[in-house]
Order: sequence, then structure tokens, then C-alpha cells
Amino acid sequence: MAIVAAKLMHQRSWGALAILGLLLLALLLWQQKPVREVLVLQQAILLSEPVSLGSFLLQDQYGQPVQAADLKGRWHLLSYGYTHCPDVCPLTLAKLAYLQQQLAAEAEFSQLGLLFYSIDPTRDSAAELAQYLQYFAADIRGLRPDPQALQLALPFEQALSLRFSIENDSIITGMAEYQVAHGIMLYLLNPQARLQAVFFPANRPGVTVPEFTVETLLADYLTIRRYLAQHKKTAPERCFWYKKMFSQTLKR
Repeated sequence: MAIVAAKLMHQRSWGALAILGLLLLALLLWQQKPVREVLVLQQAILLSEPVSLGSFLLQDQYGQPVQAADLKGRWHLLSYGYTHCPDVCPLTLAKLAYLQQQLAAEAEFSQLGLLFYSIDPTRDSAAELAQYLQYFAADIRGLRPDPQALQLALPFEQALSLRFSIENDSIITGMAEYQVAHGIMLYLLNPQARLQAVFFPANRPGVTVPEFTVETLLADYLTIRRYLAQHKKTAPERCFWYKKMFSQTLKR
């Protein structure tokens, strides 16, 4: 009986090892196989790895300090510019406010916060920013560098690769009007306050300045969110699943 029992245990051990080998082989093949699903976006790029915004300190339109931790827990879509912008900024903000309204009717991923970052803190005081943003959306959050500590905003601007230029000589001389130029990209921040995707405007016939459409923004945003929701399980989680399956096999 002891010999028979020993043989039986030996067979079970080899059987468990064989199953483990098959599971490891399946994991290896799964990791090496090409990704069949193609993410199709119209005017956006999903980053392969979210980018940290660094250690920054900003102010909102109420003069309250804003750090990365204050942006966690919710998805945000950020635009940037300045309140004296004659066309691009107000047009973009109006479209983002309408996008937010459209999302409210969606059954999924409807919670999206809006952020507007001012690159012109000399003229865009907290009060000026608050008055400006109320024309677009009641809950849009304005952000600005502290004019007395501009260096604390640099990690934020560099992480997003914000593109803008200001006539510094005009600011120094105290001129009320000066030229400001900036890009028109939009930035999707995930609930960990990391950059997840970037949206780019498109050139359209008869329009001199590239722009967004609400329909395209909505489609790309929902595509990104659905894609990320379907691929939420990470490689370490999959390895844990295989280990769990093996441990259950050994107990049989």
C-alpha cells in the first residue's frame, strides 16, 4: 500500500508540474503574441504609460493652492491659454462646456472635470480668472501660476510640454497690451493626476485656425475610457491569477 501511495503522490506531483508548465507556457505565449485590438482615435493619442505631473504648486480662481493631490480621484480635461485671448480660448472653452453637457447624457464615463490653465498670470489674477470662466461652465476650475513663485509651476508646464510665448519686454515695461501665443492641445488627466492622453486640433476647410469638434472629442474620449476599462488588468495581476490557479491545482 505504501508503494502504491508513493506512486500515486509521484504521479500527482508530475501532473501538477505538467499543469504548471502549461500555464507558464500559455502566459509566455500570451505576452509574446501581437496585440490584435487596434485603438482607433481621430484626433487623440493615448500614452502607453501615464506621465507624472511632478511636484508643482498652482493657484485656482479663488486663490487656493492646488497640487497634484488636489486633482486626484477624477478624470480631467485641461486646456490652456489666457483670458485676453480673442478667439481660440473662448471657442475651445465653449466647446468643452458643451462636451460636458453631452457627457451628462451618457450612461458611462460621464464624470469629467474641466480645467483651464492660464499662461498669463500677470493679467489673469484669480478674480479675473473667476469672472472669465463663469461664462462657460459653472464647475470649470481655473489654474494659474503664483506670480511670486513662477518656478513652482514649471514641473506642471514641463510635464505637459505646454507651448507658449509672451512678450516679456512688454510685461517689464508695464504695457497693458502685449502679444501671447500658445498651442491648442487638450490634455486628459487620469484619477491619479497623471497625463493619460493628448488631443490635437484639426485643420478644416475654410478655417484658418485648427480646432476641435465636440463630436470628435466625445468619440475619442469615450473610446479611450472604454479601452482602458477593458485593459485594466495588469501583467502582475495576470501572474497572480496564474499562481492562484497553480496553488489550487496542488491542493487537488
